[in-house]
Amino acid sequence: MLLQAYQLIENDLKEILEFVEPADSNECTYSHRIYELFLRCATEFETNCKRILYANGYSSGRWDIRDYCKVNQAMKLSEYEIKINSWYRNAKIVKPLQDWASGSMVSWYQDYNSVKHDCSQNFHKASLRNLIDAAASVIAILFAQFQEFSFNPYNDDEMLAQSDDDGFWYGSNSLFNIKPFTNWLPQDVYSFTWQEIKTDTEPFQKYPFH
Repeated sequence: MLLQAYQLIENDLKEILEFVEPADSNECTYSHRIYELFLRCATEFETNCKRILYANGYSSGRWDIRDYCKVNQAMKLSEYEIKINSWYRNAKIVKPLQDWASGSMVSWYQDYNSVKHDCSQNFHKASLRNLIDAAASVIAILFAQFQEFSFNPYNDDEMLAQSDDDGFWYGSNSLFNIKPFTNWLPQDVYSFTWQEIKTDTEPFQKYPFH
């Protein structure tokens, strides 16, 4: 469900980019279509964060960005680089969640809250740049969970993902290329012996989010 939901988002984003050229000069462009998709991206990002936290036993009275940012402890999403090859003149690379590295609020998410709660005053924040960052954040958190299968929600063997020489993963029709965090410390890497866990009814250890 999560991968299919993102595929719909990317398809709709590609349609918007048929009318608004993906270029630095258009990053501040805003519209009702961009606003609509921006909100969908933010909601989908929240859904992924909630599912990860819930699956690992984390609970909160009222979920908000102060809870969602905790997933960065385990995923290092702040280090993810997203490349858009179709950007005018040269490919553009963004790090949509880099604010989390310094403990700051994610800028596009702050703008999402602003426009959601007061659209009349903050409609301009439903911009192409914020939409790109929000959509890139969704594919980043999906890749952190499902790796290269994030590009292939329908299990089509002809759409297998691959990586380039710079470490960016991409699918055959993907808008975004993804370079995940790879400099993991040995103690932070999953390791297991299949013979030891194949009969275990609960083989997955929960991450201690706090």
